[in-house]
Amino acid sequence: MSTKTIGLALLIIGILVLAVSLLADYLGLGSGPATIGWKQWIGAGVGLVVALVGLGFTLRRKKS
Repeated sequence: MSTKTIGLALLIIGILVLAVSLLADYLGLGSGPATIGWKQWIGAGVGLVVALVGLGFTLRRKKS
Protein backbone atom coordinates (compact mmCIF):
# COMPACT_ATOMS: atom_id res chain seq x y z
CA MET A 1 0.00 0.00 0.00
CA SER A 2 1.31 3.42 -0.85
CA THR A 3 1.73 6.25 1.62
CA LYS A 4 -0.90 8.24 -0.24
CA THR A 5 -3.48 5.45 0.15
CA ILE A 6 -2.76 5.11 3.86
CA GLY A 7 -3.02 8.86 4.26
CA LEU A 8 -6.34 8.99 2.48
CA ALA A 9 -7.71 6.17 4.66
CA LEU A 10 -6.55 7.94 7.84
CA LEU A 11 -8.07 11.19 6.62
CA ILE A 12 -11.46 9.57 6.01
CA ILE A 13 -11.41 7.68 9.33
CA GLY A 14 -10.43 10.82 11.21
CA ILE A 15 -13.23 12.86 9.65
CA LEU A 16 -15.75 10.12 10.46
CA VAL A 17 -14.61 9.90 14.10
CA LEU A 18 -14.75 13.69 14.38
CA ALA A 19 -18.25 13.85 12.88
CA VAL A 20 -19.65 10.99 14.98
CA SER A 21 -18.15 12.50 18.14
CA LEU A 22 -19.67 15.91 17.56
CA LEU A 23 -23.02 14.55 16.36
CA ALA A 24 -23.32 11.81 19.03
CA ASP A 25 -26.21 13.52 20.81
CA TYR A 26 -28.23 13.81 17.62
CA LEU A 27 -27.42 10.20 16.68
CA GLY A 28 -28.72 8.96 20.03
CA LEU A 29 -25.29 8.09 21.42
CA GLY A 30 -24.91 11.01 23.84
CA SER A 31 -26.73 12.23 26.91
CA GLY A 32 -28.51 15.24 25.44
CA PRO A 33 -28.19 17.78 22.66
CA ALA A 34 -27.85 20.73 25.04
CA THR A 35 -24.13 20.20 25.77
CA ILE A 36 -21.08 18.48 24.35
CA GLY A 37 -19.58 16.14 26.94
CA TRP A 38 -15.94 15.52 27.70
CA LYS A 39 -15.96 12.16 25.90
CA GLN A 40 -17.21 13.89 22.77
CA TRP A 41 -14.41 16.47 23.01
CA ILE A 42 -11.82 13.70 23.37
CA GLY A 43 -13.29 11.84 20.39
CA ALA A 44 -13.32 15.02 18.33
CA GLY A 45 -9.70 15.74 19.26
CA VAL A 46 -8.58 12.23 18.36
CA GLY A 47 -10.49 12.41 15.09
CA LEU A 48 -8.91 15.75 14.24
CA VAL A 49 -5.39 14.47 14.97
CA VAL A 50 -5.94 11.33 12.87
CA ALA A 51 -7.35 13.43 10.02
CA LEU A 52 -4.39 15.82 10.13
CA VAL A 53 -1.89 12.94 10.13
CA GLY A 54 -3.73 11.44 7.17
CA LEU A 55 -3.66 14.78 5.38
CA GLY A 56 0.08 15.00 6.02
CA PHE A 57 0.63 11.55 4.54
CA THR A 58 -1.58 12.35 1.57
CA LEU A 59 0.17 15.60 0.71
CA ARG A 60 3.72 14.42 1.38
CA ARG A 61 5.84 14.21 -1.72
CA LYS A 62 8.06 11.28 -2.50
CA LYS A 63 11.78 11.91 -2.27
CA SER A 64 13.55 11.23 -5.53
